[in-house]
Amino acid sequence: MEIGSLITRAVLTVEAGDSVRDAAVWMMERGVGSAVVMTDGKPVGIVTDREVLRVIARGEDPDSLTAGECVPKRLKTVRPELDVLEAARIMREKGFRHLVVVDEEGDLAGVFSMRDLVVGLLHERSANLSAGTAASG
Repeated sequence: MEIGSLITRAVLTVEAGDSVRDAAVWMMERGVGSAVVMTDGKPVGIVTDREVLRVIARGEDPDSLTAGECVPKRLKTVRPELDVLEAARIMREKGFRHLVVVDEEGDLAGVFSMRDLVVGLLHERSANLSAGTAASG
């Protein structure tokens, strides 16, 4: 199963120059744990609730630190055609809870999260059980 059928397409985005506090407020208002950081219309990172907590725990000022300064320097993106199990492998190996999904032009297509992974794996399991029942019946 490809992740494109499971990704969240209505994604909260913030500009790289937006403050970490603003990003945190918008995440709270939307009830989400992440926001894709954009520069010139392209995704450059993802800020999560964990990054916000790190900023606060380090005693940094969330009003003066920008979302762009809070994200890793190189964003790992994936394509919608990626297989769910391959996405799971990447997430496990890299310690990611979210993968930013882009189209052929590098434009944001959505986010694949741990929640999406669980849904995909349950769907795969259900399909495999149904196929096994049909084959034995």
